[in-house]
Amino acid sequence: DALINDCYMEEIGKARASMGSAAPKDPGGETAPDANAGASTSLPSDALRIHQLIKSMGIDDYEPRVVNQLMDFMYKYVTDILLDAEAYSEQANKAAGVVEMDDVMLGIQSRTAYSFVQPPSQDIISEMAQRVNAKEMPKFPAQKVGLLIPEDKEQLTAQNYQYMPGGQ
Repeated sequence: DALINDCYMEEIGKARASMGSAAPKDPGGETAPDANAGASTSLPSDALRIHQLIKSMGIDDYEPRVVNQLMDFMYKYVTDILLDAEAYSEQANKAAGVVEMDDVMLGIQSRTAYSFVQPPSQDIISEMAQRVNAKEMPKFPAQKVGLLIPEDKEQLTAQNYQYMPGGQ
């Protein structure tokens, strides 16, 4: 939550700076620290936040490209949600360019419903495994030497269609 709050305060600071206002204040009333203080100035602030997030999860060894992939995912996800929220806002006959929190929440819910699929429960997986494991393995002749290949009907690469020239 502290990391999310820091990111939020940084974005507010950027918005205020673009409007010529003072540095952002955190909820306690103190001036928010510079996001790049003590860090490499060659990295964008979003990349620094992702580095902090990865380290806070206890991951110390990762490829630098992971940060780029997470940034790409983050930008795409946020952009898609905001575009969806804008569409919902227009559908609700709100003024052009006006997006409210309810629109954003609806965008998040709709993205989550079809972007992130929940894995099946352990009971369902166990039941499926029992059904698959209940089938008997195909028998191979014991006297055959060499590479044993199952019958054609048991092979995944076997022809599974019939071609009928003439139409039917």
